[in-house]
Amino acid sequence: MSKQSANRNNKQRQANGKPANNATSQKAQTPAKPSQTSAQANAPVIAKPSVQAEPQVGTMASAKPAQPSAKTATATATRQSGKQQQQRRTQKVQNRLEQQRIDARNRRVTFFSIAVAIVLVGALIGYFVWQNNSSSGTLAQAQTVVDPNHQPIDGVYCDASEQLAYHIHALLTIYIDGQNVPLSTGIGIDPGTTPSCYYWIHTHDATGVIHIESPTTRTYSLKQFFDIWQTFQSSSITFPTQLSSSTGWTVYVNGKQVNTDFNHLQLTAHELITIAYNSPGIKPVTTYSWAAGL
Repeated sequence: MSKQSANRNNKQRQANGKPANNATSQKAQTPAKPSQTSAQANAPVIAKPSVQAEPQVGTMASAKPAQPSAKTATATATRQSGKQQQQRRTQKVQNRLEQQRIDARNRRVTFFSIAVAIVLVGALIGYFVWQNNSSSGTLAQAQTVVDPNHQPIDGVYCDASEQLAYHIHALLTIYIDGQNVPLSTGIGIDPGTTPSCYYWIHTHDATGVIHIESPTTRTYSLKQFFDIWQTFQSSSITFPTQLSSSTGWTVYVNGKQVNTDFNHLQLTAHELITIAYNSPGIKPVTTYSWAAGL
């Protein structure tokens, strides 16, 4: 091998970091120190990992996510709180809308009830006005004194004939000092052979049946009958003086005792009235066999 070839080989080995094995080995060994020096120079590079800088960096890196975790929890709590507030607001709106619907329904019901009440009241007023006008028209015809000798008594007229528009009957039984006092015949009827008039409340016999025969439907009282009876006193019709006052009388209606002034008793269809003066132990009338047509 020529010297030039050896030199080229040595240069290639040096470039590749390999020492020469031939005659130029001594020259190749000379740069060994620099390799050691370079190794020593590179030693700190090897020592750096022993400082464990990376674990510190890792520790810091691992510690840093703790702060974002707290922030994340706070953000989550804030979002949850926001959702709850939104839900509460939504619930309040729904409650308000529901209350508005309830109030509107109640207003409709109230308005409808008031409207119905107004219609009913108007209808009743109209009916009573019509009834009053109708009754007044009929009564105006009847409220004519047909016999000057028989003027109206306590609002009851003496008509030319018996009226059948309102025709009912009641039974009156009277006891005075324990004795039955029958009603007189002809109370409220003109005593002539051909009666000139009939009061709307009268008697045809002594059975105790009171005839209420009126041109209109009206409410009549026992006091009106007694006023007519007292006016019709004659040799055949006597009016007990005890009836001039309601004091001391015991009153029964349909067999039951009532705490009522007999003057205030209303005469209704088939009512059984028993009044007793100073007559303890009497038995009030509880039944009566009404004749046909009564």
